[in-house]
Amino acid sequence: MRNQIDADEQDEAPTELKLTKSAWNSWVTSSNVYTRLKKLELNGNGLTNLPSDLERAVPNIEILFLSENKFREIPKVSKLKSLRMISLRGNQLKALSSEHLPASLVWLILTNNRIELINRDVSELVNVRKLMLSHNRLKSIPEEIGGLTGLELIRLSNNELNESLPRELLTLPKLSWISISGNPIAIRPVTNKKEIPKEMVSYNKSQILGLGASGTVYKGRFESKDVAVKIFKHDSKGSDGLAVDEVKIQQLVDHPLAVVANGVFLSDDGTSHEGMVMDLLNNTEAIGLTPSFDTVTRDAGPSDAFKDLSRDDVCKVIWNVGSVLDQLHSFAKVSHSDVYLHNILCDKGIAMVSDFGASFCYGDASHFEAIEVLAFGRLVEDLFAWFLGISVPNSISNVGCISGSPLEEGQLKDLLGSILQPDQGKRPTFSEIMETLSRIPDFDCARKAVEHIIQ
Repeated sequence: MRNQIDADEQDEAPTELKLTKSAWNSWVTSSNVYTRLKKLELNGNGLTNLPSDLERAVPNIEILFLSENKFREIPKVSKLKSLRMISLRGNQLKALSSEHLPASLVWLILTNNRIELINRDVSELVNVRKLMLSHNRLKSIPEEIGGLTGLELIRLSNNELNESLPRELLTLPKLSWISISGNPIAIRPVTNKKEIPKEMVSYNKSQILGLGASGTVYKGRFESKDVAVKIFKHDSKGSDGLAVDEVKIQQLVDHPLAVVANGVFLSDDGTSHEGMVMDLLNNTEAIGLTPSFDTVTRDAGPSDAFKDLSRDDVCKVIWNVGSVLDQLHSFAKVSHSDVYLHNILCDKGIAMVSDFGASFCYGDASHFEAIEVLAFGRLVEDLFAWFLGISVPNSISNVGCISGSPLEEGQLKDLLGSILQPDQGKRPTFSEIMETLSRIPDFDCARKAVEHIIQ
């Protein structure tokens, strides 16, 4: 029987713990009860199971990291009634079942396992908003996944999906972000339009501009000018897809307000793409902060560099992002799949769309555009709430939104109401969105601000 720590000790007890294997072994043999503990990290400890009475030791745990262990099935955590997020990335799981998971779960990370099957009982995970399944062995998705009525984001990159995704998934009312690159059902374009000789590119490994799951960005030189050079991690198993898919998408996208490659180059043996060259953007900042444990699928708020934006500024961001997404879907049939304000960079006051790591080419499937339209609506929702204190019409949910004064009546309110609604078939296309925005006086300034860039 575990013993409750006395009140004085409980006040000093941590709310977060990160334990090594030896520390974990000592911890589980103790009789203490940690009622204040909210987050527990047990990554990389070679674990194959958890104590049967874990819920007695950590009754109020909300976040549990079990990545890079040796679990062959999802551990029994259904009695952790407050658990909101669990990560089992990089284990040896072969199936996804809801049997051992609590109903409270909103965020489930199963990236880089050996999952071949999603059990039909997945429909019981009704509160899951974010489901990460990239880098597994799935060949199909059961229609029962439509039971996840709260699902907003799903990552399915680099599986073995050879059957069309079920309509029950694609028409979920809140689904805003989806990625399927690296699967047989996704189209990998055949193009070498931007390939350049590797010897034309140089970079300094001591001048790192950025680090990410898919690669490292260095300061370099190309065609006698300073550039940014991204070198891919080809063994990366993050939530996005593979480097080869990002490279192909980068060669399809050609919009002056998109931060994309000017050139891509092969490895020395010519068997894979080693990296790509992009414009060097000095003093650029992202508008938003990446989602937190609290916001789950929504950006956490404005970045420090963007605490104040005027209504004109907000309209300029909306116009620029919409313009890029219109070209992606109307002409390239590409889904960006990561439309967030943390991926919108401002360079000299001009908002630009970046990060195509989760993007994919989809052909003629209209569901993917309708899904991304909702993501765009979420971005607009955040802009109005964060910077203007205005609540836009939303008939889906107010999860992650800041309440504010209602948006005034007019074309913009009607447009946003048609975007932020559960029926995909009634959402406008990006072409229709841009046509409507062009008729709204608020966006005249936004359109004129980039006329010299977009010809």
